[in-house]
Amino acid sequence: MKRWIGMALALAVLLAAHPGRTEAQVAFGPQAVLVDFDDLAVGGRVDFGLGQALGIEEGVFQELFASLNGNYVFTEGDATNLIFNANVAVPFEVEAAITPYAGAGINIYRWSFSETIFGETISGSDTSSGLNLLGGLFFDLGEIPAFAELQYSTTGAGYISLSFGVLFGG
Repeated sequence: MKRWIGMALALAVLLAAHPGRTEAQVAFGPQAVLVDFDDLAVGGRVDFGLGQALGIEEGVFQELFASLNGNYVFTEGDATNLIFNANVAVPFEVEAAITPYAGAGINIYRWSFSETIFGETISGSDTSSGLNLLGGLFFDLGEIPAFAELQYSTTGAGYISLSFGVLFGG
């Protein structure tokens, strides 16, 4: 767990080290997520351009980007589920109105609960981490870029999530 948090912090430091070069390449926005096509989650996403920040001026990795997101999962009962992802992806140039991308990253899943039964409060929590594999599409909704992303996370027994959202800035 500490290793994954350290990797996320290292990515944040890398992005902060080049604020002038990455400033124009930051996009953010809301997203809705279906977790295992069963539970609904809402959250926010921030995308950072990495290709130029890392000095990659040509080739397939020129448009490399990082995507950070956090989501609150709506569940039954008094449980709280939070999902955090830090991913790196590469878009592919195609001659179409959509831009596909593929990537990988890390995932942190946090759940906690507190319930009172017969006057006694029972509570618990757990945090687990895993790896992500993902693919998605960027497309335009008029002036607003949008995305759809399918992600497999190895956290716990593994789960699939499908995200939709819009991005502002960048």
